[in-house]
Amino acid sequence: MNKTANTLILLTAVGLGTGAAHVNHPPTSHAPLLRSDAAKKTASLSLIAGSDQSNAGLNFNGKHGGQSTLTVPLGWTVELHYRNAGTMPHSVVVDAPSKGMAQKLPLKFSEASAAFTGAHSKNVTGGVGRTVPTEMVRFTANKAGDYLIACGVTGHAMGGQYLKLHVNVQARVATLTEVPVTKL
Repeated sequence: MNKTANTLILLTAVGLGTGAAHVNHPPTSHAPLLRSDAAKKTASLSLIAGSDQSNAGLNFNGKHGGQSTLTVPLGWTVELHYRNAGTMPHSVVVDAPSKGMAQKLPLKFSEASAAFTGAHSKNVTGGVGRTVPTEMVRFTANKAGDYLIACGVTGHAMGGQYLKLHVNVQARVATLTEVPVTKL
């Protein structure tokens, strides 16, 4: 039996397979990237900038160019457990695609441009190095729509360092899905 099947059996055995919590596991890791807690209305995502050398290190959890989409129910608390494992400075900010250009990245990011109060790491435009401890970025997803989870360091998002966030009125649990790479 493979590790995924064992995990599913274990989750069901302890009552987590009943809808109490939804956990997405990456195929090659023991630790979940996403924890979805419907009772607490909280989605917790481990977000590692520069986790490997894919896309020249401009990635989150090895994904880039909108390759992963985090979907959360409207009104939920989102916790991004953010850290930089890369060799260059990185940051994280949740922002909307440029107004009037639904498929375009904003040219500049800042704390003020965050789509939700608190939806950014420290030093958005300058980033932080790999020696800085994990930072909790916490916000309430109180506006339905499509957003970007992007690195705010100049040029990084344009280079593909972003994931997608979908705040959905009809969602009941948070999910993390992967799609083929498509740059905005």
